[in-house]
Amino acid sequence: MAIAVGHCHDLKPPAVRGRHYRPYSVTQLDRSLLERDNQERNALSPQRRCLSSPCFTTVAEPASDDAHDDKKMPRVEIVAGRHARGVHELIAEAAGAIASGTRLVPAQSGLGGALLLKDGRSGEHVAVIKPLDDATSSPSTNGGGGYESKAVLREVAAYLLDHDGFASVAPTALIKISRPEMETTVASIQRFVAHHYDAGELGPSRFSVTSVHRVGILDVRLLNIDRHAGNILVKNPPTSGCAVDGSTSAAPLELVPIDHGLCLPEKLDDPYFEWLHWPQSSRPFSGAELDYIASLDPFKDAEMLREELPSLTEPAIRILTVCTVFLQRAAAAGLCLADIGDMMTREFSSAEEGLSALEALCKKAVDSIDTQSPKRVSFGVLGGEEWVAFMEKFEQLLPPGVNVYAYVCGGDLTKERSLA
Repeated sequence: MAIAVGHCHDLKPPAVRGRHYRPYSVTQLDRSLLERDNQERNALSPQRRCLSSPCFTTVAEPASDDAHDDKKMPRVEIVAGRHARGVHELIAEAAGAIASGTRLVPAQSGLGGALLLKDGRSGEHVAVIKPLDDATSSPSTNGGGGYESKAVLREVAAYLLDHDGFASVAPTALIKISRPEMETTVASIQRFVAHHYDAGELGPSRFSVTSVHRVGILDVRLLNIDRHAGNILVKNPPTSGCAVDGSTSAAPLELVPIDHGLCLPEKLDDPYFEWLHWPQSSRPFSGAELDYIASLDPFKDAEMLREELPSLTEPAIRILTVCTVFLQRAAAAGLCLADIGDMMTREFSSAEEGLSALEALCKKAVDSIDTQSPKRVSFGVLGGEEWVAFMEKFEQLLPPGVNVYAYVCGGDLTKERSLA
């Protein structure tokens, strides 16, 4: 069965028909942009589960003399992420697997309805597909399967922001799958990561310091509010000789972060960092890690997200900017990953949940331009000029080389961390 791999200049709601795409080879894909109505739910709903999706149930069909007819060919079209490394190869493999008649099966773990795509010939897993929930369906007719569009977009954003594969996020793109006489499905697709365990199945003592730091740096930039042990996969180095129980090798284990649907929230929130109390996070950053952090350009990254994922909201993009600047200044001041993660996490008392150190700092900056600002900081309420003024004030509050933790906490020595 033939399958077309093409580009997508426009993405309409899944129920809309009538637009045809000329098939292209993988090497001929044009620039892809996401152009769709921003019909978002009020909140992310990670508790949904979808056990099947008829849109993705692909079975080999009898050969036809008309196999290359556009109307009869299944097609996979890249909507966003076309320029990212490894995406073309992933889409080609996925298209081949779909053409071979492979069925997608629900993943055994996770809560969002992820589907696993196998290669029909080798039997190996190729990709994880997370279908976009149909925003055009009413609650009464929609069974609730699939992912919110915000979550799907953030999966792609995390990969686009993982420059040079620094944190080992697997190749991810936003795609559109069309089959004759079936509804079009939009989904994120991510290369399947072969792994031995997740971080919850092993103690952290054997995890590579570099891997912990790199996953943590990504989480800080994206303000990941859902970095639990189950979405950190553990890979054994090829030469480790690790036994099934993971007990025979002293080689450090490498980590691969997955499931980024709850990163880049639209307002400052309380993150969850599984690595926060791992001993590796208290180790100083290496020179290479500091160089990488210093090389980040949050404003360039923001423009890239606006171009590649135009439906990603501006407040979410501003979160990236603020957190990246905060990471850069804190790392330059000598703070370790544990210090930085602790400053981003809220403290709880018997009375109420307090602001994190980062939130307190942002509150000071917002108050300098708006004395009526609410307690919880949301960058979405700031106009263009106000946002510029906020960033200027925010950066003034974080000059390089100062003890940021003591500065933000007003000199409270009970909270101050040593920079030795």
